[in-house]
Amino acid sequence: MAPGVGSVGEGRPAAVEPPFPRIAIAGIGLIGGSIALGARRAWPDVTIAGVDRGPAAAQAKAQGVVDDIRASVADLDDADLVIFAAPVDANLALLHEAAAARLGALVTDAGSTKRAIVDAASRLGLTRFIGGHPIAGAERGGLERARPDLFVDRPWALIRAPGQESDLQLLETFVRGLGARPAIMSADVHDRVMAYVSHVPQLLAVALMNAAGRELGDAALSVAGRAFREMTRLAESPEDLWRGIAGANADFIAEALDALARELPAPGASLADGSWTRTAFPSAHAWRERLNAFGPVS
Repeated sequence: MAPGVGSVGEGRPAAVEPPFPRIAIAGIGLIGGSIALGARRAWPDVTIAGVDRGPAAAQAKAQGVVDDIRASVADLDDADLVIFAAPVDANLALLHEAAAARLGALVTDAGSTKRAIVDAASRLGLTRFIGGHPIAGAERGGLERARPDLFVDRPWALIRAPGQESDLQLLETFVRGLGARPAIMSADVHDRVMAYVSHVPQLLAVALMNAAGRELGDAALSVAGRAFREMTRLAESPEDLWRGIAGANADFIAEALDALARELPAPGASLADGSWTRTAFPSAHAWRERLNAFGPVS
């Protein structure tokens, strides 16, 4: 376990009473839509407002994912919980809107990086902001792929903040109600961990896909098997989303890339004598067994 990472709690059934009777979600895509569907399944009586300027807004209301659509964050003065579920750059802009509107609700986000938004919330004087990150999703987004069980048995990072113990407990109850397992950590630890287990894997999938495609084209793709397809699945992820993530976490991603390079065979080194495989494979097998001990990904 990385230093500073809290233990991941067991998922528990939702309480009878919702921790937040009135929820607002800005960004009604895969994550925001799934939060809405999961909350409605856990607590049927909650009311859910959506903030989305795209076509997903009307679609979400028509399908009953949300009860109504608000024009902006400034219109959420009646909410108990406001969740920013847009890309990381958009979440920062929404945070400024929340500060300007002086919302009284607890505010959280679902972005893949945490340092920038936690620092911004502090600078803006948002005393009821707790950074969050549901570690779940898919290579393709969109409301049409949202589902109520997206977060079941998945970790949900929550960023500890001094003096916010009661709000953190409420948010933990909400997260557990969606079936997720809260993991309490600092923003620095979160971003460093995500660089290794999420951000670099994304970059590797893109690089491997481009390397095989550009060097061999259809000659390689026509015979590619399951391993290659699984390793490059993330190459379908949207560039605009990952541009913001990579920019916000560039330092820790660089560190993780350096660590990865140290684990690869040195350029020009011969693999014929088996010295690299004799040490690298047993070590990887041992780490993989430890990963498997945490259970399968749903």
